[in-house]
Order: sequence, then structure tokens, then C-alpha cells
Amino acid sequence: MPSAHAAVKHELLVRYLDAWLPAAVHRHKRVTYVDSGPDGESAAAAARVFAEFPDLLARHTLRMVLSCPSVEVPPGIVLSPLTTVDDGPVFAFLDASAEFASLASQPAAELLIALPPPKARRAVTALHAAGLPHVAWVELVDATGAAEALVFGTRSEKALETFKNDLWALDEYAGIRYRDPSDGGHTLLDIKLQPNLRPLRRLIAAHLRSGGPTSLSDLRAWALHETIYRTEDATRAVQSMVAAHEAERTPSTGRLSPTTLIAAAA
Repeated sequence: MPSAHAAVKHELLVRYLDAWLPAAVHRHKRVTYVDSGPDGESAAAAARVFAEFPDLLARHTLRMVLSCPSVEVPPGIVLSPLTTVDDGPVFAFLDASAEFASLASQPAAELLIALPPPKARRAVTALHAAGLPHVAWVELVDATGAAEALVFGTRSEKALETFKNDLWALDEYAGIRYRDPSDGGHTLLDIKLQPNLRPLRRLIAAHLRSGGPTSLSDLRAWALHETIYRTEDATRAVQSMVAAHEAERTPSTGRLSPTTLIAAAA
């Protein structure tokens, strides 16, 4: 039976691949899924997703590049050992043992890396250095306090938004909660569509104090890229902050718009 951490990681993988495959083959004949998991469990979960798209597999080449060769794959998939991948869309689900710089440099690569929290910051830096501008990092904490990190990297802001939406849409598993690495308070967050926004409100307040007044549009983009939250969470957090006099807005009345300026409370 997989651990609570593994259950969450695999459910997130399944949700994301369900959207990734149709998008990846939209303008490409060949796509690749890479998996470095030694036990084959994540690769098997991916194969079950791909089996739900027999029409796409009939018209496109999907290659699964795996470190565990014993995984059963549906008809129409080319199974390969873990080697260099071809050009074209690539999604890689990797563990801490995998070398990911060459994969990240692929023109249409997206990576999801599971690794110990102390190694996550270096992975974020490496993904940025490889040319992936949109990176998210979250820690999964179980009931005992044990933590694992997930780092996601992509060249597509839309893909980052999809990942964030999937992250918060997961079911709760065996006490797993999220922790935002950017939150100095280390708050543990229940997994739900409407998450606790207090940590985000603290982060926004600190961001406004250090950077000065910022448009709501820029705050939304900042939250997407620098926290584990979504753009809509930033909007709700700002609304709550203004109502609680934790932030000020210009103009002072009317609906919040992308150009509304938000400042730290005086």
C-alpha cells in the first residue's frame, strides 16, 4: 500500500496528465512521458491515464521512458528505457535520483520532481537556469510531521495555473497537508478548494511593505509565481485585507479591477 505522500503525488500526477496529454498532442505527432520511479507505481498510474485516450494513441506516438521496465502499458504506447528523449512535448515525473537538467532544456518540457525539502530550493534554481520560467514548489507534510517536496517547472504560465488548480482540487489523504516554503510561519494548510488565506495575507502584506503599492494584476501574478496559491486566491486575500484595514486601495470605492492599486495599510 503506498504511503500517504505517494498517494497524494500519484493523484496529482493523474489529474495533471489527464489535461496534459490532449494538449500536448494538439500540434505534435510525438510526445514523451518520462518516469524515474524505481517501483513503477507512478508509471503504472500514468499508463492508466493514457489508456483512457485510445483515439489519441491511435493517431499519435506516445513514448513512455521508464526506469522500471516491468510496467504494463496500453496498446499504442512505445515503451523505452530511461535514456535521452526526442524533441517534442515531454512530461517528466522524477525523484531525487534523476538528472533533470537535460530534460528541462527540452523546448516543450514540463517536470514534476519529488525530493527531500532541503534539496528543493536547488531544484528550483536549476529549473530556472535551464530556461523554465514558471516554477511552483510545495511541501507535503504527513500526520507525523514528515515532509516531502514537489517542484513543478514549465515554460507555460497556463500550465502553471493548471498545476495549481489541480494541487488544491485533490482529495485529502491520510492527514497530508501543504506547507508553503515562502511562508515564514510554516503554517500547515488543509487541502481544499477554498484554502486558508491567512498565510497569503501575511505574505502579501510583507510584499507591499517592501515593494510599495502594486496593482491587483501584478499581485495576482506574484502570488501565482512566488507562493503555492492561485491568482483567484490572491484576489480573495486582497478583498479580505481591504475589508480588515490590512491594506488600502486606490480608487477607494468600486469593484476591484486589475489596475486597482493596493498598498500596505498606513
